[in-house]
Amino acid sequence: MAVAEDCGTAQGPSPTGTKRSSSCRDNPPWLPARTDMIRITCIQGSLLDVETQAIVNAANSHGLMGGGVSGIIRRAAGSIVEDEARRQAPIPVGQAVLTSGGRTRFAAIIHAPTMPEPSMRIPVENVKLATRAALRLADELGFVSLAIPGMGTGVGRVAPEEAAQGMVEEIREFRPQSLRSVTLVDVDPVMVRAWQVVLSRPVVLEDEFCDIVKKARKGRRETIAGAAETAQLHKDDWESLEQGARAPSEHEVQAMARVLALKAEALSAVSIGGWVPYSPPAWVSSLVVTVLGDIGGYGVNGYVLIDPQSKQAVFIDTAYNAEAMLAVLDAQHATLTGVCLTHGHMDHAGGLDRILSEWPVQVYLGEGDFPLLPWKPPKNTIVVPDDGRIIAAGDLKVECLATPGHTPGGICYHVQSQGQALCFVGDTLFAGSVGGSNPLSLYAEHLASVRRRILQLDPDTVLLPGHGPPTTVNEERLMNPFG
Repeated sequence: MAVAEDCGTAQGPSPTGTKRSSSCRDNPPWLPARTDMIRITCIQGSLLDVETQAIVNAANSHGLMGGGVSGIIRRAAGSIVEDEARRQAPIPVGQAVLTSGGRTRFAAIIHAPTMPEPSMRIPVENVKLATRAALRLADELGFVSLAIPGMGTGVGRVAPEEAAQGMVEEIREFRPQSLRSVTLVDVDPVMVRAWQVVLSRPVVLEDEFCDIVKKARKGRRETIAGAAETAQLHKDDWESLEQGARAPSEHEVQAMARVLALKAEALSAVSIGGWVPYSPPAWVSSLVVTVLGDIGGYGVNGYVLIDPQSKQAVFIDTAYNAEAMLAVLDAQHATLTGVCLTHGHMDHAGGLDRILSEWPVQVYLGEGDFPLLPWKPPKNTIVVPDDGRIIAAGDLKVECLATPGHTPGGICYHVQSQGQALCFVGDTLFAGSVGGSNPLSLYAEHLASVRRRILQLDPDTVLLPGHGPPTTVNEERLMNPFG
């Protein structure tokens, strides 16, 4: 991801195959050097004491600067700053405005609302939207350094852990042109500790070596004994590697890749080299809000695609977190026009009943996946789209791509806007891997969907999977062992 962190991020390569943060990896020689790095620093202290060009005020849409950090900034900067902000009101959540620094030494203050009205309880999505808006404005105006306090944890009542996760995700996903340094600062040690915990977690792929080889072996209908014999490895060694009991050697990676018809160089990069994909470009966040869900400790991604002009939106899967998906609509003042399901599994379709109770829209689902749904909506609600069908969300056109393999009716959703493209790929593809084929008889068809549909898209297409980090077609052509 596009960050360099000094708050406890894992460092250095690992000859044992332990995953490490992308900010600490060496670029493979065939990928370009990074120039879009943001250094994240987190400190305990006063926002007013940070050495930075601009600071962020977690505002409300009216531009009023009452209590908390806003009040502290107002007292230090003078009422002129509040007057400047109020003249630009109303400021929607998800946007930001610039004022002078007043009596402070800062060149400017960026006001990014987390709430429409003062003293409102807010969802964590508002914190993410405010962080993103502040980063975007600072970058557009050419600032190099920015300081941001904890947002939403006061009267907004967002838990520090959730706020920290949301803020760091937005910074990691932001691809800047000018911004190079972000300081996260708060007087509350609980907030600082929450940032440190999040920053100490390395970005990891959805699948490890053991997952990849197990999927490939089962898909090819190979027994462990037979595959090990062909690879000239001991059966116990193969079994140990599939169980994740230890990391593979380079020799084992090469031998197993050969037997399983996987790309050896990519498998080595993913399993030993610590490869993770680059963060998506900033334009993606202007169209898509990512919602994280959890089912039994297993993380899942849902997406809200919003046309910036009309504010029409579609859900791509449910993230097993219907309330958070709906909260994005409220925060963005958006209108839901449809739910696009990549497939029918519970972690991607759970909560559909809650969504349709509030927004009785059409649900798009592939042929054969209706029996997989955990809750069956009325059949007149379900649309089985033909391959190539276009679903409109304002001016955005969502193209349905039939990609059977993970399930019989798998669909990916391809969007092009102003010469840029993204594709919601569900579990058809993960960064550096693929989802499991269900049933296993679909394995060959699954690989065909990956190779002939997804990887044939424009190389710069951003891929947004159902689990794990975003990636691109170009990176997956190079780094996906199944590609």
